[in-house]
Amino acid sequence: MKKVRVILSPEAEEVFNFLNKEEASSKTEERILKGIKKKVELIKNNPHYGEPISKKKIPNEYVQKYGVSTSFGLNYHFFGECCIH
Repeated sequence: MKKVRVILSPEAEEVFNFLNKEEASSKTEERILKGIKKKVELIKNNPHYGEPISKKKIPNEYVQKYGVSTSFGLNYHFFGECCIH
């Protein structure tokens, strides 16, 4: 099985690090972080997880900045006390 790495954009990494720091003090941040970690594990186990995004719809910025050639969309909804995946 090929090893899969999930690389966050600098902006996403900043938010992820913030959530890691706030996890102990806020249940909301803890739930969001747990949901993100769950999605990362799903992606690692199945790199084609999510809805495929047409190459034409991948922003040129992502292609140039991050070398993106394929992309899959994930939905993550957070409503107060309930996470829907």
